[in-house]
Amino acid sequence: MKLVFLCFLFTYSFCFSQKVEFNYLPKNKDSVVKYITAVHEKKILKFGDNYKKVIAENIIERQKQFIERVNDSSFIFNRTITSYLNRVVNEIYDSNPSLDRKDIYFFVEKSAIPNASCYGNGIFTINLGLFDVVSSDDELAFIICHEMAHYYLEHNDKSLLKYFETINSKEVKKKADAVRNTQYGKRKAYSELMDELSFNFLKRSQSVEIEADSLGLLLFKKTKYNINASISSLKNLEKSDALLFNQESKLQEHLNFENYPFKQAWLAKEETLFDLSWISDDFILDSDYIGTHPAIPLRIKKLDVLIDQTGNTSPVNSVNLEEIKKITARISIHNFIDSNRIDLALYQCLLLYNQKLLDQKEYVSTMSQLLKKTYELKNNHSFGKYVGPIYPFSDEHHLNEIKLFLHNIELKNVKKIGLYFCLINEEVMKDDVSFNTTLQFFKSLNP
Repeated sequence: MKLVFLCFLFTYSFCFSQKVEFNYLPKNKDSVVKYITAVHEKKILKFGDNYKKVIAENIIERQKQFIERVNDSSFIFNRTITSYLNRVVNEIYDSNPSLDRKDIYFFVEKSAIPNASCYGNGIFTINLGLFDVVSSDDELAFIICHEMAHYYLEHNDKSLLKYFETINSKEVKKKADAVRNTQYGKRKAYSELMDELSFNFLKRSQSVEIEADSLGLLLFKKTKYNINASISSLKNLEKSDALLFNQESKLQEHLNFENYPFKQAWLAKEETLFDLSWISDDFILDSDYIGTHPAIPLRIKKLDVLIDQTGNTSPVNSVNLEEIKKITARISIHNFIDSNRIDLALYQCLLLYNQKLLDQKEYVSTMSQLLKKTYELKNNHSFGKYVGPIYPFSDEHHLNEIKLFLHNIELKNVKKIGLYFCLINEEVMKDDVSFNTTLQFFKSLNP
């Protein structure tokens, strides 16, 4: 029996440049809620009497939060992506027949951060950003094996139980009482206790990551995939953090017109654009995420010791991955547009067109849409609500250039840029109804 992913009909769907269709919500949402509820109830039954009530409350709260994320359009459903993932995951299960496939489902999360997660109840998530990082089916398969290992080793369950055992231990209760009875410096004492607890859980989390790598490798060895991809997948993940939003967009080349040249003043830095209270990088991994994943060189070193040549050492050629990358990239742009993150959408659009992952019509359609939306948000004085200021210590230099440009241009600039961009692309888009509507919009602003 083959593994089946959650794949439902659309309540509503989006067509990106008339090529990529996807939906945010499943048609039969009741079935989704029923599944999520069932796996959480099953998880509750796994725990004994110790802390049963408080653990049940915690799991029920997690269940509610996950259902809320479904309702809030945190996930996307695309048949091509689902079919591709099915093939990879079924290969893992077919090669490891002792594994129980029951209640295993993968959701595709719209996040641009390259990551995958195991929720410990049969639910797994794969971020759209992960597809951009892996270079082969082999690498994706190892990452999935790693997440499956977390599930079969019951790391989530053990961590949850250990957490409640720790905070209810006599030692921790004694320290907590001491903090409560502290007359001076209570805040500092509380912070120190939290740091101590965090450090202890951090060490435990690092050990389970290594353990998941080890079991994941055993599962991976039995598949048809190239055993050496276990190493290359980690190396690509290591590189991805430095590359995220740090590739040149060539913004000036795209928006420099004969009748309206690009102005260097649009890239001038102003103190008002910098805000120390703003989170450093838009997609920086928070300290918990970084801390619970041991340094990748260490993981690679440990995997190197475990790898022998009993597995396949020939790469598996994928005819689908490049197409999947194009689909996920387009969906990511749409997600940014849908949430009014014009800076991220513009950056992604320019980058993909430079890399020839968007054709001319897709590029023009998206750019004209973004310029129109930029004008509307600025005209409604809501632009700053979605596109935040630049953090002065941010390393996202090329994304920051996009932000500077968007913050610096005024309404009078946007309506000119929009008009001239549409005019130079009028011929190639003459049969596109949506584009022509946008063209007329900008013409009306430039009588």
